[in-house]
Amino acid sequence: MSKRDYYEVLGIQKGASDDEIKKAFRKLAIKYHPDKNPGDKVAEEKFKEVNEAYSVLSDKTKRQRYDQFGHAGVGGAGAGGAGNPFEGFNFNGQSFNFDFGGAGAGGLDDILGAMFGFGGGFRGARRGRDYRTTATIDFEEAIFGTTKNISVDGESIKLKIPAGIYDGQQIRLAGKGGPAPQEGGQRGDLYVEIRVRAHKTLTREGNLILSEATISMVDAVLGTEIEVMTVDGKITMRVPAGTQPGTNFKLSGHGAPIQPGSSERGPHIVTINVEIPKSINKKQKELIQEFDKARKRGIFG
Repeated sequence: MSKRDYYEVLGIQKGASDDEIKKAFRKLAIKYHPDKNPGDKVAEEKFKEVNEAYSVLSDKTKRQRYDQFGHAGVGGAGAGGAGNPFEGFNFNGQSFNFDFGGAGAGGLDDILGAMFGFGGGFRGARRGRDYRTTATIDFEEAIFGTTKNISVDGESIKLKIPAGIYDGQQIRLAGKGGPAPQEGGQRGDLYVEIRVRAHKTLTREGNLILSEATISMVDAVLGTEIEVMTVDGKITMRVPAGTQPGTNFKLSGHGAPIQPGSSERGPHIVTINVEIPKSINKKQKELIQEFDKARKRGIFG
């Protein structure tokens, strides 16, 4: 099911001001808030849709990309990219989820286990304790997936990490935790939190990869070709004549997977910065002045 236009969701025009966006959001957020619509699944979905639209249109940078590229310009969704990055899923028999540090992914089990003396979770008195560890991977490994060997209690485990995994996401390995405290019991689970190293020039937003490129004032006026570093290597990109500072260019298919484990990828968006020289020599100044005079006479533009 395709997403609705964010301006349509909020009931505003494309050129709406920040105040108009905020007022429209508040009105709809109150209308569809779960507290006013208990048990109403339709209102719940509307509330999520309104929040997603506002998270994009209230952000100047995201709104600019959305106006230019549509939903593809904001990673396919408002706040977190294509879907919820922390939503559970399965990959080659491994379970993936996100642990919020409380009553989730074993947190409640551990608390109840400690309270009632089960020693390894509340799922049964014979179950071993859950283990937790971390694995650090490079930015590119998070995009394409990788395999890591991790050690727990001296036992080496091969961990498959799917393409598109997010920083902070966890992988659950059933039965790879602590041994059962009683004969015939089950081992606990192992939760591995994935930490992704920052890249020097690239950042990620959902299924988007973002970067910037700086060109000279002359190249912005006349047009040029530049080399852009992507996770797939260097790509030559044409910058047309008359490019303005802050212009975005989309490299389709060079972003992150639309969801972990997927082969379909979002775009890489390059934002152009234009470098204005801080000082020029006499001859350069004269040429620029001649250009300005010609422009004012209507010879150019």
